[in-house]
Amino acid sequence: MEHTITEDEAALYDRQIRLWGLEAQQRMRNASILVAGMRALSNEVCKNIVLAGVGSITILDHEKITEQDLGAQFFLRENDLGRNRAEAAAENARLLNPRVKAFVDQGDIATKPDSFFTTFDIVCLTGCSPEEMIRIDNACRGTNTGVYAAGVHGFFGYIFCDLTQHDYREESHSSSVTKNGQEPDTMIVEKSQSYSSLSDTLQAKWGFPKPRALRRKVSPLFFAIQVLWEFQQKEGRLPQSSSQDDMDTVLRQRDEKLKAAEVDPAFVDDHLLQALVASAVAEIAPVCAIVGGFLAQDILKTLSGKDAPLFNYFLYNGLEGTGLVHNVQKS
Repeated sequence: MEHTITEDEAALYDRQIRLWGLEAQQRMRNASILVAGMRALSNEVCKNIVLAGVGSITILDHEKITEQDLGAQFFLRENDLGRNRAEAAAENARLLNPRVKAFVDQGDIATKPDSFFTTFDIVCLTGCSPEEMIRIDNACRGTNTGVYAAGVHGFFGYIFCDLTQHDYREESHSSSVTKNGQEPDTMIVEKSQSYSSLSDTLQAKWGFPKPRALRRKVSPLFFAIQVLWEFQQKEGRLPQSSSQDDMDTVLRQRDEKLKAAEVDPAFVDDHLLQALVASAVAEIAPVCAIVGGFLAQDILKTLSGKDAPLFNYFLYNGLEGTGLVHNVQKS
């Protein structure tokens, strides 16, 4: 049943309604969002979308809380040790905004059928395996369900967005100069954008361009993250910085991966991979806040239907202090 915004809610979300409009807030108020994987990154996402007043959020995680989880996850407390991550996080999420329904699913994402994910408006995957991200993204494309896949590895973070086919509206001003002291005319322009699947973007061929030309198209971090995924897929874990064997494997996989993508392996230098591996399992709160804030804001933008969402990668390098958006398509 569609929920109509009440007078109390209109007063509560007044600033957002002034920014997005009542219609956009209404769409967000009726949206159902799945957040899979409760990490420090998803804590930030849940906080922001719950405060924004979405209809419901389902938190999916089958893991128990350990001491390692307490470092950067502000939804969890020491007395939560041993509890289910999703259950403990949902309790505190509800306190932020009681108007938002927060559901708990303690199941394993790997056992969920494809049909489970297509019941939501937006699926947000954090900390999932590459295989699961690809499977879920392909399943959601059939129903035009929006998918965001994101992760943070120490000082580095990424977001991938696939909305299949997304319609949105943008404001267009006739002129930047007023005439006779009047404001320029504003028109609403209807637009539509087609997205590539995650699997297609990972199969892109780049044609061995010069490094400077390629850097204008995509960050080396795009390929470094893929090398990390490659290791995770084959070894069933992330590489350990203390293991020279792991580092040697990562460098070898870098060479193989980039040659297959028609990219000079030197484009992703050893220092970047060493820094990525050194903090691969770490969750750094400020990095999670930056990447999580961007991710939550883009989810809300998608739901509002106003302005263009992320198209289609956001890559954050905390060592350089850069956050870059790249459009990657299968060539």
